[in-house]
Formats: sequence, structure tokens, C-alpha cells
Amino acid sequence: MPKKRKKKLAATAATAKDYEAIITIQENIIKANARTNNQNIKNFKITYNYYTYMSLLRDIYAYQDEVKKLQQELELSYKDRNKAIRRYNALHTLGQMAKDCGVDLTKKLPENEKNKWKDFKFNIDTKVLESGKTAFTATAKKKVSQERKDFARLHNQSKKKS
Repeated sequence: MPKKRKKKLAATAATAKDYEAIITIQENIIKANARTNNQNIKNFKITYNYYTYMSLLRDIYAYQDEVKKLQQELELSYKDRNKAIRRYNALHTLGQMAKDCGVDLTKKLPENEKNKWKDFKFNIDTKVLESGKTAFTATAKKKVSQERKDFARLHNQSKKKS
């Protein structure tokens, strides 16, 4: 074999070994990049889960505030309902008492005597006693015009004279 050809074969063998070394280095780099990418994906998932969790927490706190507001509204509506029931019971009790006394209420209802009661304000107050019983107070007050209300204030007069 000629010398040139031996040199060429030796050179190609050396370059093949270099190429193999380069290939193994590149394989190591690719594996390292894959590990880095996997770690980055894990970190992204952790970060995404954290922000999703925080967003859910904000929503939960907002819903808790709404629930508290709705509970307060519910309590107020129960108070109003109970007050209306007590007032109805007071009217019913007063009606029964009048019926037992022989008073005919159908003729003397405010609906039938609109002209007589138009200047009055009718109110029923109820109190629940410690014993659990309910005490009723019914009042009918004559309505006062705005001019009459303002008269005492404008003329420095108190309502009660001492």
C-alpha cells in the first residue's frame, strides 16, 4: 500500500474517533438539557399550581364575605318575618277579645271608616317577655301636618311647657 493511502486511512480513523467523541459529548449535552427541561416543567407545574391555589383562595375568601352578607340579610329577614307574625297575632288576639266582648268589628274596621281614620297613624308594637309570652301595644296617633311640626321649631317653642 502506498504511503498516502495509509496516511489517509489513519487520518480518517482519527477523525472518526473525534466524531465519536463529539457525538458522545453531544449526547451528554442532550441528556443534560432533557434533565433541565424536565426540572423546568416540574417547576412550572409547581408555580402554576401555586398561583391556581392562590386564585382559589382569593375566590374562597370573596365567597365567604358574600356568605356572611347573605347570612346577615337572612337574619334581618327572619326578624322582619317574626315581627310581622307577632303583629298579626296581636291583631288576631285583639279581634278575638272584641268578638268575645260582643263587639262587631266588621262595621268598625278602618277600611269601612276611611274618613274617620284617615288622620290617624295606626301602629302595633310587640315585646317578647322573659317568660316567653308576647305583650302587644296598639296605638292610634293623630297625624301632625308638616306646618304644625315646624311651627314649634320656628317659634322656639318646646312641645311640653314646664
